[in-house]
Amino acid sequence: MKQRTAVATLSFVIAVLVLVNIIAFYVYGRFDLTREKRYTLTPATRELLGNLDDIAYVKVYLEGEFPAGFKRLRNSTQEMLDEMRSYSGGMLEYEFSDPMANSDAKEREAVTQQLMDKGLSPTRLIENTEEYSEKIIFPGAVVSYKGRDLPVILLQEQLNKSPDETLNNSIALLEYNLANAVQKLQRPTKPSIAFLEGHGELPPKAVEDFAFTLSKYYLLKRFNLKDNLYIPSREFSAVVIAKPTQKFEESDKYKLDQYIMNGGRVLWLVENLNTELDSLQRNGGAFIATDYGLNLEDQLFRYGARVNFDVVQDMQCSQIPLAVGIDQFGNAQDMQLFPWSYFPVATNHNNEHPVSKNMDALLFQFAATIDTITGKNAAKVEKTILISSSKYSRRTNAPIKINVNDVRQKPDPAQYPDRNLPLAVALEGEFESAFKNRLAFSTQAMVDTLPELKFKDHSQATRMVVIADGDFCRNDIDPKTRRSTPPGYYKYTRETFANKDFLLNAIEWLTDENGIIAARSRELKMRLLDEQRVKDEKFFWQLLNTLCPIALVLGFAGLFGWLRRRKYAQ
Repeated sequence: MKQRTAVATLSFVIAVLVLVNIIAFYVYGRFDLTREKRYTLTPATRELLGNLDDIAYVKVYLEGEFPAGFKRLRNSTQEMLDEMRSYSGGMLEYEFSDPMANSDAKEREAVTQQLMDKGLSPTRLIENTEEYSEKIIFPGAVVSYKGRDLPVILLQEQLNKSPDETLNNSIALLEYNLANAVQKLQRPTKPSIAFLEGHGELPPKAVEDFAFTLSKYYLLKRFNLKDNLYIPSREFSAVVIAKPTQKFEESDKYKLDQYIMNGGRVLWLVENLNTELDSLQRNGGAFIATDYGLNLEDQLFRYGARVNFDVVQDMQCSQIPLAVGIDQFGNAQDMQLFPWSYFPVATNHNNEHPVSKNMDALLFQFAATIDTITGKNAAKVEKTILISSSKYSRRTNAPIKINVNDVRQKPDPAQYPDRNLPLAVALEGEFESAFKNRLAFSTQAMVDTLPELKFKDHSQATRMVVIADGDFCRNDIDPKTRRSTPPGYYKYTRETFANKDFLLNAIEWLTDENGIIAARSRELKMRLLDEQRVKDEKFFWQLLNTLCPIALVLGFAGLFGWLRRRKYAQ
């Protein structure tokens, strides 16, 4: 009787397991038990992978002998690719490769150049073992789809961040970086971006580096607002207004307004005051900031933001060179760097928004503050402050006299009472037209001539990013190479801030229709060990981890033997 019961129980268990396997074959599912759901892809990424109609091939250059940190990045990349492959229906494949595995030096040099041509940057890995050694690695990948390739930087290096923080942020961005590359390759045509002209905006040479990077993923055009009757919203996914310095007439404001009302996206880089660093040299080290007279304040106000007529000073700032000591002929003997509070270095970012999430330090030059408007007209617009000043800052309202000799005085924190002054803002929602109930006669006459200019007083859901610094996207020209430096490169300290990354994120957020950029909001908590406790208790835990498994095996063996002897003794 007991044998029949045991056989029936065993048969039932086997039947259940077979049924579970059959269900699992047809129904896919996983359980992510981590608190931050680190192994769960966003819905947008799953949908993107499910729509692949050809093989997406990812070649990752993270193979070989690495320190623990790089091994963690390598393993996390493989786990992410496994998760993505499971949702792709077999349309995503990957391979890990060591580009420096070849023993021939010329072959390694050729491979290095090929990877650099594809857009991957090498990193020098210094190993302090018994003998000093240096190794070149490429912590990146190349995604291929339908004959096109895109590089993916896996290690997101950041200024003023510890190696653990850099590694953690890089792992948190794996899904976004890989999915974003697949999305770009999957698009049949590149979206179009327009740089507006006609109001003294930065010339092409001044935004060359930013535009060159954008051109890899977008079709770029220069669009003169004065010479065209309207901005075609169907043609341009977004427009960039890069530091206008001349007045916007009402007709031009109307064209811009109706582009937004028809769903257009705008990246504003505007400042109201004329503050140029070159003015210090031309005017003996001092100048008065004057108003450009852009005539945009009422329009931005209606959309939910106001760029103020002021300049931000911050104790957390970059530096400016000044002469120290004068010889008998009146020539400067030495140049020394002094903190220049008019060039804030912003590290106070909104880590909940995908544009500014995990962003490195940003450099601003004579930036203004931004107020968000909460009135009736902007009720349907969500305003998010992306970047703020430090807790030791202040604003100076126009008229402002800027004198370079002010840096010779040691800054007093008590004179910087303001904190978290907004420098960049994201606006999202349904905007009300700046021309609602106030169309001028001349503008109305222009509207009546073309059906494309049919007036709309409310927009569909759309987005904007407002940065209160026109020079935020400007690049310099290296005098030696005659090449453009990246936005955020500061020639006096030779530091490169993350301005270009922020701009690219802003454009991605403005043009992203599928929600892939939501993956940038993923956050992985750092759960670091107590280093001092690790040192103090290292031997104890090593001993425990060595002896416990042996003790458990011996214990189970002894228990099994005792039960066996007891059974057969009866």
